[in-house]
Amino acid sequence: MTMQERARRVQGIHRLALRVPDLGEARRFYRDVWLLEDRGSDLDFAGFRSGGEDHDDLVLAEGSPQIAHLAFQVASTEELEAIATQLAAAGFSPQPVAEQGLFRSDQAAIAVQDSDGRQVWLVAPQPDASELVKPPAVLAPNRIGHIVLWTPDQDAAERFYATLGFQVTDRTNAGMSFLRCNADHHSLALMKSREGRTGLQHVAYDVGSLDNVMRNFARLRSLGVNCVWGVGRHGPGNNVFSYYTDPAGNYIEYYGEMEQFDANAPVEPQIWGPQHKGDVWGVAGVPPLGFRE
Repeated sequence: MTMQERARRVQGIHRLALRVPDLGEARRFYRDVWLLEDRGSDLDFAGFRSGGEDHDDLVLAEGSPQIAHLAFQVASTEELEAIATQLAAAGFSPQPVAEQGLFRSDQAAIAVQDSDGRQVWLVAPQPDASELVKPPAVLAPNRIGHIVLWTPDQDAAERFYATLGFQVTDRTNAGMSFLRCNADHHSLALMKSREGRTGLQHVAYDVGSLDNVMRNFARLRSLGVNCVWGVGRHGPGNNVFSYYTDPAGNYIEYYGEMEQFDANAPVEPQIWGPQHKGDVWGVAGVPPLGFRE
């Protein structure tokens, strides 16, 4: 199937923009504990870069805790226009982001509200030409690999993200659907909320391997940062995981060894039943209550 014949799709996570109650505290955590590169200010946000990226993939601003926007990367400005057409045909209202509102890694962008009212950006990127202050730390995360969102209406959320080219890979009995747009088992997941929540369930950083998950587990423990769930291995995605919380209370994950697929091949979604507790090893324990409800 040619590019013209298939629906256009995003390539993966480009950036997560969060508002946090104490920017200084969050800045110290993501720089000194989570090992992101502090890139200084970009617009009204503080920018941070994972070790394997060529742009800021986390930006923070002070304010009431919430997602400011979630940005997905597209291949080109032509792809950006094509996906905007798909969104409009599906009844959504994408709007171009004015040049003065673009971040330093954005060549062009459109913004649209998803089915839960979250601000979603689609970005045709340009590499940030400014040099890193120092080389990434050995155990620094490579990238934001996936983000999980709460949704009170999973069907509507899945329909919206299908318009961006996402396909469901797996589902769980607990109410989570895993969506892929590239070779990773999932770049996005949706968690059914019985309480009407629409915020961030967690954000996950790829550190590559089981060894790096364990080395970071030991490093964070030495810094007095407790692992709130893990270490374990998920069923959907098969990735090794360990979860923590940042100073704003957001759940954050170090993971490695995510299952890979041919990005263009169809996959029959698997249903993980009630016997699956989130960890196929059976050693991680019970996930925190705020992570589940």
